[in-house]
Amino acid sequence: RGHNVRKRKLTIDEQIKHMKSKNIQFNIVNEKEAKEFLTNNNYYFKIKSYAKNFEKYKEGENAGKYINLEFAYLQELSTLDMYFRRIIMKITLDIEHFLKTQLLKDFSQNINEDGYNIINELFSKYPYIKENIDKKAQNSTCSDLIIKYRDDFAIWNIVEVLNFGDFMKLYSIYYEKYKTRGSMENHLWSVRF
Repeated sequence: RGHNVRKRKLTIDEQIKHMKSKNIQFNIVNEKEAKEFLTNNNYYFKIKSYAKNFEKYKEGENAGKYINLEFAYLQELSTLDMYFRRIIMKITLDIEHFLKTQLLKDFSQNINEDGYNIINELFSKYPYIKENIDKKAQNSTCSDLIIKYRDDFAIWNIVEVLNFGDFMKLYSIYYEKYKTRGSMENHLWSVRF
């Protein structure tokens, strides 16, 4: 049976040495700049993961080493990844706000829902959501709200305390029950992803 061999912690100098042993070059970004980047902006495991996108020699004396890979390319991918994550985060927060606003608007115009029944259905179908909220009561910015409404949540206050995944469950239950034109129910998988 094979066991994973633990890797020892590498200093930043050793990280650079290890990259050089894999034929990662420091022509565009020199070693001093790379060391500074690794010290202040990134960590080795992450920056090294971008190297998987580049080809290695398959045979010969350089077998297993990278072909024409510059540290600068890894650094650039890392920077692009950071900006991409920021954009995705902003988009996600905007979508979450839109979905909450849409749900509360549609609910406010719905004479068949009092705002409590739908939450009882949510807790009945997904009992763990109540547990998630109870855990949040101890260490969350919305703990006062949770304590105040713990046993009597309505749709208009629970949307402030649900995490995004649990909110999606509420959104689905509501729009499955009350078919409403313009709901994003069919796109929830994409939003979750």
